Amino acid sequence: MTARGVLPPVDHDLHWDPELTAAAGFVVASLLEWPALPRTDALTRTLRAVADFYRTKFTQGVTGARAKTQTMERAITALEAGKPMRGKTAPALAAAYDAGLHLIGQPVTDWQEARARLQGSKELEELFKQVRMLRLLNATDTLALTLSRAWDGTTAYIDAASAVRRALANDQLTTPEQNTAAVSLMSMHRSKGKEFDGVVIVEGAFHSRLLDFEWDAERMQANHRLLRVAITRARHMVVFVRPEDALPLTPYRRHIGA
Repeated sequence: MTARGVLPPVDHDLHWDPELTAAAGFVVASLLEWPALPRTDALTRTLRAVADFYRTKFTQGVTGARAKTQTMERAITALEAGKPMRGKTAPALAAAYDAGLHLIGQPVTDWQEARARLQGSKELEELFKQVRMLRLLNATDTLALTLSRAWDGTTAYIDAASAVRRALANDQLTTPEQNTAAVSLMSMHRSKGKEFDGVVIVEGAFHSRLLDFEWDAERMQANHRLLRVAITRARHMVVFVRPEDALPLTPYRRHIGA
């Protein structure tokens, strides 16, 4: 803290994943199709888009994403069979569809209205956070124009997800090269292949744990490997910022009576 109690801003780079951001955008675009589709068709399209988002995460090495993809696929099977959908994400989307989505033909407003439906589960909240990064793609004008062309003139955007997919693909999902700033912010996955003078690894108190007693052996080993990647990015120094109840990162023995 400074004498006035406020730290000065630090120049930094934000490392984000345009592929994941685009995948989250396809979920929102699928919601824009809802008013023109029967319930099963509408929810199936959106659940597939959610599954694709987590499939993308899995291909990037996030092992837990595979289970989420499988959960979405089981929900689709249950939906098509007229059976109850388990978990929180699929029922939350079903409730949002049943509550109705009123669109007015204004792409920006309607996009925000559809995006607001991403709540009710951790998966949907993750999608909500990720899709807000779309503005970094410099594709806002492109998306607005694309959606205006997809508007049916009354209630919905026809085939909006495919239209958005094509628009973002044409924009190549790239951002201009920037000069490297003093500090770079990124996930441990994104740090692979990079190198820095020093690395600060921050663990959340309630989420984004580095290790957890509740994980199985496979996940613990996977995160140990990921930690090794993050630690070895540093040329000179590594600093950990962790909660008081964090699990030790190195093997240890509990001494009886200690």
